[in-house]
Amino acid sequence: MEMIMPFPLRLLVLLCAMLAGVAFAQSPANSAASKTKGHISFSYDAQHDQVIPNGVQLRPAAISDISITPTTGTVVVTINIHAVSHFKRDTSYHCALTVLGGELDTTNAIVSGGIDTAAGLAKRNGSDSLSCTLTIPYEWTILPDPAATRGAALAFGVAAMDEGTVVRSTLQVDGVEPLPPNGTTSTFAFNVTL
Repeated sequence: MEMIMPFPLRLLVLLCAMLAGVAFAQSPANSAASKTKGHISFSYDAQHDQVIPNGVQLRPAAISDISITPTTGTVVVTINIHAVSHFKRDTSYHCALTVLGGELDTTNAIVSGGIDTAAGLAKRNGSDSLSCTLTIPYEWTILPDPAATRGAALAFGVAAMDEGTVVRSTLQVDGVEPLPPNGTTSTFAFNVTL
């Protein structure tokens, strides 16, 4: 014999099941990730010539912050590539650069400033020596943040490509460099071995 529940009792059972699911979804075991602080990391998508900052939040400027004079400048990065692996003669070498600049709160992964990128192809200087120069002009509205450090974090990737396929790649992070005076050009040079 089948037992038929009256409609209000079925509704009550369904409501209890839904509330139990909501309570389980909010349990400490499932919300541990939301309690951890953010961190900044980088990944390199060599196929698309992009160094990607992960976990970063840009702090937006409010209308009242428009009176802050933007910080301008140029970052010029030369990457010297020493190709010691045995690549085909027609291998191309791709370079990508990302600069996070301004007030960098690395504990909470918040940037008050900007994120700029550039990509290009390396030029051969010798039989196994190449170089790639990437230039990023910037203009950032930098809001004061007592929990942050003023500077620029540089991350760059280099990839050896053969007919659209990544043969070998490397990602390197320089760390936080001092932010140069407003309106100046900062030059950096890095060495990479592939």
